[in-house]
Amino acid sequence: MPAQRTSRLYDASGEARHLRASPLFKIGPAAPGPALRRGALVAVPVALALIFEFWFDWPSRGAIATAALICGFTALDAPAGPRAVWQAASAPFVGAAAALGVLASQWAPAAVLAMGLIAAASGYCFADTLRLAFVGFSCSVALMLSEGLFLPAHDTLPALYYGTAGALIQAAWAACVWLVYDRDSDNQSGWDWSRTKSRLRANLTLDSPIARHSIRYGVALALGVAIYRVAGMKEHGYWIPLTILFVLRPERDETDRRLILRAVGTLAGLALATGMAFAFDGAEVPIAIVLSLTAALSFGLITVQYALFTAAITVYVVLLSDTLGEARFDAAGQRVIGTAAGILIAYVAFRIYPAPGEKRPLR
Repeated sequence: MPAQRTSRLYDASGEARHLRASPLFKIGPAAPGPALRRGALVAVPVALALIFEFWFDWPSRGAIATAALICGFTALDAPAGPRAVWQAASAPFVGAAAALGVLASQWAPAAVLAMGLIAAASGYCFADTLRLAFVGFSCSVALMLSEGLFLPAHDTLPALYYGTAGALIQAAWAACVWLVYDRDSDNQSGWDWSRTKSRLRANLTLDSPIARHSIRYGVALALGVAIYRVAGMKEHGYWIPLTILFVLRPERDETDRRLILRAVGTLAGLALATGMAFAFDGAEVPIAIVLSLTAALSFGLITVQYALFTAAITVYVVLLSDTLGEARFDAAGQRVIGTAAGILIAYVAFRIYPAPGEKRPLR
């Protein structure tokens, strides 16, 4: 698909239901200029949160900024007004998912079950629109990260506050932007409860690709959590479900394409981030600047070049983890293993449980 010379990333009407990853070494479907400008705009709350969290030594230490990053993808295609509404509506769900992750992480079976159920619900959101799917995606990522950090149970309420705050900061910024810029009177919120109910009911059958994706997504992510808990990978194991979260989609061809792009982007991002971590050696000011830039690139590149998007968000996660004291070489090695395991699980998932009408290639 040729790049569209438009400032709209997916479909500003809110009706888009698919987001195609670009082919390797190619650009598309969005034009780079408008997408990167939108990415820089949406990254402002992430940068502001980083300033307060690192420079003023807040106890959240990047949690609010990361929640703002996660929630920035919600309604990224929308003008500022509808984007603010969607992000504000998602805030309590993201906060609740983060809190649930802390609680579930105390017992491995609970962590596996919580990830499977939330991921299945997230996958089913594709029955409606990308905007609803990204709300589910944000909740899944918040749950996955808070589970993977192995925080003590008394951090449950802080996780609730930080996750909610990150989404609300994004919503507040979008509302401020709407006052002076990025208005479009032709576009509505993209929310239609009657339509959503109808689509959710219509896909409640195993003959539906969305229903099968929901099951496939939930089982794959639950398996990813189970593997890193059994293997004792601790703080680095969440790269297995993180990889599955990003690559597994309702369409098999789209999933296969993302598997390749994810592998290329992750390896590039790991190499770049590990070098930066040694160069900065814990200096928080340059790290905060790079984190802000990679957040902007993550938002801007998701519809432009998926491998570059993966590299950017990998740099963000690795540098943030480095500021929290992870061992650099040990972490890098386990991230490569986690990414490879996640790619393998996502690849096998479609072969074991294909979409309706597809043959099962594995015997």
